[in-house]
Amino acid sequence: MKTLRLTSSDRAILLNLRFFSRLPRPAQEAILEGATVSTHEAHDTLFRQDDPIDNVLVVLSGLVRLYRLGKDGREADVAVFQKGELIGVNAMFLDRRATANVQAAEPSIVARLESAKLRQLAAEDTGVAQALLELLCHHGKMAEDCLAEDRLLTAPQRVANYILSHCPIGTESFSFRLPFQKSVLAGKLGLAPEALSRAFSTLRRSGVVVKGRVIEIRDRQALEQF
Repeated sequence: MKTLRLTSSDRAILLNLRFFSRLPRPAQEAILEGATVSTHEAHDTLFRQDDPIDNVLVVLSGLVRLYRLGKDGREADVAVFQKGELIGVNAMFLDRRATANVQAAEPSIVARLESAKLRQLAAEDTGVAQALLELLCHHGKMAEDCLAEDRLLTAPQRVANYILSHCPIGTESFSFRLPFQKSVLAGKLGLAPEALSRAFSTLRRSGVVVKGRVIEIRDRQALEQF
């Protein structure tokens, strides 16, 4: 890991985020004043579950995954965070302990914001508190959506739902490139890699063709019916 100071482009990314855009200017400057940037290689561990953490992380580039470990060593992905997403906000209010393991899924750059300063500003400014509350509610909804998909959809249906979320409005056939490795997609959807492969095979009958990381959809209506 290499630690650097914020650049002007880093600041621009942060200030354009919904969370920062809702903050008063003095609060923005106070948060950014002590912020740093760290670079990580793929599979670097940023922190482990129950580690004490003093920072909220913001992904500036790359992908960062949150996962839990079972007693048998198996990993269960909780979420995959992309550019502009914040990690570790809930730990600020839970004894400053990480609630999951955090790992770079590919070479990544993250900004580190001082959580103590965020807590102090939230106590002093209702605008900051409101922005943090909205962010925590958004993360809570993400968790609810993930749980609902696990309970209501089969593995192929989860994959179909993800594919359709990338479908441009009004098109019957389209293609797109996965923004990350298939192993990351499997974790994001709560599937083992072999279950993802089987799901893609099942979806061939609905006009889905997979070529490496490129996914082609030849019949949107058939995929929606599935």
